[in-house]
Amino acid sequence: MRYYELIYIVNSNLERKKNDQVMKDIGSRLENTKSKIINHVVWGKKKLAYPINGNTYGNYILLHYEGGDKNKLNEFDSWLKLSGLVIRHMIVRLEEKPDVVKDFGDEKEGDNPEKKSEKVAVEKEDSKEQTEKEIVEEDKEVK
Repeated sequence: MRYYELIYIVNSNLERKKNDQVMKDIGSRLENTKSKIINHVVWGKKKLAYPINGNTYGNYILLHYEGGDKNKLNEFDSWLKLSGLVIRHMIVRLEEKPDVVKDFGDEKEGDNPEKKSEKVAVEKEDSKEQTEKEIVEEDKEVK
């Protein structure tokens, strides 16, 4: 079988419901080509390398699928280009079957500043305790 990876960028100003609807539309349109979806995961909001249609940020979405009817896949690619759903997209053929991805670990930390600050605070506390232990051990050695 042939395996493909589709990365597409949608407008970052879309609401979450609208973003989910875009993913659902693209997924259903792809399934009409007799393709089997393996992964459909949101990477998150990232800064674009250059402005596209006035957008400087975009939501990146990764889609792995097993290829179906080749003619219908060409139609799907043309539909993606012409529909206003995505800013940019790229389809790449993969050599082997991709692993199933549940989520991206860095995405959760990056999107939640509270968890990130908690993690930094815990790391600071740990390093402070470690320093205090080292000082106590040095004092014992000196005496």
